[in-house]
Amino acid sequence: MVGRQKSVENNTHIPKGIIMITLNNISRSFIGDEVETVAIDDMSLTIKKGEFLSILGPSGCGKSTLLNVLGMLDHIDQGQFTFLKTNVGQSTESQRAQLRKQHIGFIFQSFNLIDELTVEQNIELPLYYHKVAKAERKRLVDEVLHRVDIAHRRNHLPAKLSGGQQQRVAIARAIVTQPDLILADEPTGNLDSKNSIQIMELLQQLNQEGSTIVMVTHAPEHVNYGTRVIELLDGNICKDNQISSQIELTTAEVSCA
Repeated sequence: MVGRQKSVENNTHIPKGIIMITLNNISRSFIGDEVETVAIDDMSLTIKKGEFLSILGPSGCGKSTLLNVLGMLDHIDQGQFTFLKTNVGQSTESQRAQLRKQHIGFIFQSFNLIDELTVEQNIELPLYYHKVAKAERKRLVDEVLHRVDIAHRRNHLPAKLSGGQQQRVAIARAIVTQPDLILADEPTGNLDSKNSIQIMELLQQLNQEGSTIVMVTHAPEHVNYGTRVIELLDGNICKDNQISSQIELTTAEVSCA
């Protein structure tokens, strides 16, 4: 029934600079074959609304685990995780799912598009879960199709798109619900250098328009598209740098040596 449908709420009411995420001395370990692996070790981190935070570090340093914790896809063993003043550790699974639905958009290295759906249908899918009315769904999808410059491919299936075009669709799907936070896991990992630059420029534009972005990357050259970069080693933060004018790095933490 139309009366039960609704529009996606605009999240721009959260002012830039407001603390969005606080991690206080969090830890996360995994046990396999009787060996314990510490993925996150007593880590503390604050992320503000409007930041574009890049996460660097060698394989196995805890980058993916940290992103999964921030996206509430994984839990912490110790410490406190606060998201928009909500204590995530004390929330139920359904409450965490609601927080994800209302506030977070995900961008994956492998795109994770549904092969049987067109570009337009892939982007529209999250709006069904938000019970958005049909006319509003069409408006929002049209808007993001043009925003990421993929409107001319709206009726194509993912298999007919290049890697760069597929990632544009994935970004459009992530932002169509107007999330407060975008989590990007190696968004250029499967792209060539030309498409990688285009995707990073698009993410930078989204950030400059107000989106908060946390991105895991293995490409140090991409951090200058953001506003801040942290480097992880052995499950903790060994560097935390602010980026001046998204060009120069200003050191704010210790060395990873």
